Amino acid sequence: MVNLRIDTARGINLAATMRLPEGAEPFDPDVFDAAGQAVPPRAEGVVILAHDFLTDRHGLADRLDKIAEHYRAAGLATLQFDFSGLGESDDDVITLAGEIEDLQAVSGWLANRGYVRQAIHANGFGATAALLARPEQVRTAVVAGAVVGPQSILWENVFSPEQLDELDRHGLTRLPDDNPNSRKWDVLSKETLADVSLQSPDKTMADLPWPILMLHGGLTDELPDTAEAATEAFPLLPEGSRLYQVQADGDAATEEIARLSTEWVTRRLR
Repeated sequence: MVNLRIDTARGINLAATMRLPEGAEPFDPDVFDAAGQAVPPRAEGVVILAHDFLTDRHGLADRLDKIAEHYRAAGLATLQFDFSGLGESDDDVITLAGEIEDLQAVSGWLANRGYVRQAIHANGFGATAALLARPEQVRTAVVAGAVVGPQSILWENVFSPEQLDELDRHGLTRLPDDNPNSRKWDVLSKETLADVSLQSPDKTMADLPWPILMLHGGLTDELPDTAEAATEAFPLLPEGSRLYQVQADGDAATEEIARLSTEWVTRRLR
């Protein structure tokens, strides 16, 4: 395991964890910086795991940790990272534009260190960012519970009257962070709320450069109507894409997602 710090173009520093499959050649995260030039391609592909809204690199109930283990057992490296403003990454206002840039920065960082065969596995709002980021080195994505269309969210049930007043007056508010890390607060803006509520399938699902596996029903915190929006817009996806409804719950759902995802990604990163 290697703990990393990855810079973005806007100067935000991201916290990340890199793990290699058994038998892989050792990985030196400083090789690109030290040599000043790109390194030879790595033998193994890599999966970038992107977490859901207001969680961290481990995922709710450590879901992403468990899924990453399956990818490594299949011979793939994994990189889990905290989006900006979350986990151990630098402070930032949480926005979709920021998460898109974070994913692009992580993908570019890996490519510069020999990982030219990449896939993304992403949950919820992180899956929305993955569908819009579309990094050049990525060959496919698995998106679970992606927010691809409009959401009817009663924000008064999420925020207190004082927080709603802060949003109205200052454009920002903060929520206590209840993930098991050192962060105390998450900062959200009016843009954040629009990002979650106002997506369009014509933007999130059209013109993707690679086929994807869309999973629904496996996340306990999945927003309503995401599966319906994805089903209606499925013809927009590239040929070879697949939409699958997970029927299990809890740990069984995580295991089913891990199995389906590993089979999908390993076929496309050979």
